[in-house]
Amino acid sequence: MNRNIHIGLPIGTASILLIFLTLSLTSFAVLSLETSVADMNLTSKSADYTQNYYAAFHEAQGFLADMDSKLSSLYYESADYNDYMRKAGFGPVSDNFPIGEMQYLHVEISIIYPSVSDINNHKKSFASSGEDTFRSSAFYKISSFRIITRDDLLNYKDAEIPVY
Repeated sequence: MNRNIHIGLPIGTASILLIFLTLSLTSFAVLSLETSVADMNLTSKSADYTQNYYAAFHEAQGFLADMDSKLSSLYYESADYNDYMRKAGFGPVSDNFPIGEMQYLHVEISIIYPSVSDINNHKKSFASSGEDTFRSSAFYKISSFRIITRDDLLNYKDAEIPVY
C-alpha cells in the first residue's frame, strides 16, 4: 500500500505570505530612509555648530592678540605700575563672540603688571616651544574662556519638554 500523502497550501496562502513579506520589507526600507535623513540633518547641524564655534574661537584669539599688543605698548610707554594700570584700566576686560543665536563665547582677562623677568621668560618659553599653539600673555591672565547659553531665549515651561 503505497499511499502518497499530499499536504498542499491553498494558492491564497502563498499570496498573503508574499504580500506580508513585501509590506514588511517596504516598511523597513522606509524606516531606514527616515533614520538616514535624521542622521544627515543631525550631522549637518553638528558641522554648522562646530564651524561657528571655531569662528568664534578664532575671533577670541584675535581679541587676545590685540589686547597683548595693546598692553605691551602701554607697558613700554608707562613710567611705573600706577601709570600702566591707569592707562590699561584696573578692572577685567571682557568680550563676547557669538556662536549661534543662543550661545556665545565669553572671554575675560585680568590685566597684570609683569616684571622684566616675566616678559623674558614668556618670550623664551614661546620661542622654544616650536608649536603654533596660543600661549597666554605676560601682560594678562585669562580669567574666563567659556561658552554661555542665553537662558532668556529658552522658552521652557515647567514640566514641559520641547519636541521638534
